[in-house]
Amino acid sequence: ALGATACVSKPTMELYGARLTAAGPQGVGMDMQLRVNNHNAFVVQLRAVRVIVTIADRYTLPMISHAPNTWLPAGGSTIVRVPVVIPWGLVGPLLATTVGTEEITYRAVGRADVTAVRMLGYRVDNYEVDEEGSISRVGLVFAAGRGAMRW
Repeated sequence: ALGATACVSKPTMELYGARLTAAGPQGVGMDMQLRVNNHNAFVVQLRAVRVIVTIADRYTLPMISHAPNTWLPAGGSTIVRVPVVIPWGLVGPLLATTVGTEEITYRAVGRADVTAVRMLGYRVDNYEVDEEGSISRVGLVFAAGRGAMRW
């Protein structure tokens, strides 16, 4: 096992996309989707993700802490969902400042905790996450409109 730990490589993480979900009492839901690639010949666990999301280079959401506790297969990729809520108090100003744009950009910066199989004793905490993406402005308008009628 000691020789195997020298060959351990950190999984790579990239933003796969985002999907607006149903609105609720707190705001409009968005699922950030991260593709985590495990290049190792053994399974790796993604224990936790902690990120701060900034939308439209202007609006920063509170720290998002999510514990997917997902095992990533050897030599494969896994899509990990990180739920985000855009608060109702932010939806109006966000839509007002993005008039005339089709996409609203966002950036997620933070850390992830990763563990290799227990036998290898490999653990990486505070793995850096810094990814950018965008969501449809029209999609946000529709999601907010549907949610506003319910809440």
